[in-house]
Amino acid sequence: MILSSSRAAARLRLTLCSSRLPASCTGIREPVCTFNSSAVGGGGGGGGGGGPVAAQSTNATTVRGAQEKWLQRFQSENIPEPETSITNIIAHVLDLSGPGDVGDHQNSALSEQQMSRIEEMCECRLARMPLQYIIREWDFRDLTLKMIPPVFIPRPETEELVELILQQMDSQRETFFLEIGSGSGAISLSILKHAPKSSGIAIDQSRLACELTRENAVTVGLDSRLRIYKHKLINDLPETLADERFDMIVSNPPYIPSVLLPTLEPEIKIYEDLRALDGGNDGLTVIKAILRIASKHLTKDGALWLEVDSSHPPVIEKFLAQHGDSMGLRFVASYKDLFQKDRFVEIVKCC
Repeated sequence: MILSSSRAAARLRLTLCSSRLPASCTGIREPVCTFNSSAVGGGGGGGGGGGPVAAQSTNATTVRGAQEKWLQRFQSENIPEPETSITNIIAHVLDLSGPGDVGDHQNSALSEQQMSRIEEMCECRLARMPLQYIIREWDFRDLTLKMIPPVFIPRPETEELVELILQQMDSQRETFFLEIGSGSGAISLSILKHAPKSSGIAIDQSRLACELTRENAVTVGLDSRLRIYKHKLINDLPETLADERFDMIVSNPPYIPSVLLPTLEPEIKIYEDLRALDGGNDGLTVIKAILRIASKHLTKDGALWLEVDSSHPPVIEKFLAQHGDSMGLRFVASYKDLFQKDRFVEIVKCC
């Protein structure tokens, strides 16, 4: 359910700034908040971006006034992270280097076009659209990546997964890796950037995710080292990759039990592609498919890295204790995330 002062008001708000995304965007469960991205980004032109206008003005038309107004609205309607939301929106509209710069412009006046843009984007946030989709980009480690709905938004925990991987990797070795479920390309591109001799293949069942991964790869100049395939993972890789062997496989797969999907926040269950979240009855459907693929496609001593639900590491360890010998896989360790929950699993191909 959309959290708002009233369901009717929320439905109206969605309609006022919405048009449906393509039918292929299967994560969308309601009309969604969309807008002309060329009209909301920074970067100047037509008096819109390029920072606040120089003149001072009344509080109602200043950065401070807009920030206070929308912070109060967000708080009154229980929008998560209200201050983060409004400061990022203002920073984006004014084309500042980051939300931390908003404080330096508190008394600066806003143009009518800037106020209109802020209002439009804030209405979308009130409709529970994720901030990343509203401003159309987000930082992952040291990369700024484009974000589009309903492609899965990378979480802070996944940055920790990448850090674990990079700590274990020899950055000067020619590592050939596979990412299963690329989303925006955050994991693959981070590995490629920090391991300059590495190359990889990324697969995703979503056409939009594949296109976004490719676009982000081009933007950050890493596309020559990454091949991308659209493929729905069932039992194996696409036929064109049947003979490939990888030094490493990494995945942040769908791992939420299907029964829990209705309990997710509106930002997730309305706007994100649920295929990137739905792990089946026990949350392990895709994970077990990945284990089968790792058994076949990892080189000897190759590593499999997974981000999983905090309840999964002991289950995976037990599964491999029973089946690992026949699969040639050995459970190495689990690692905690920043919330001290068991979140990451390391597995090795032992034969």
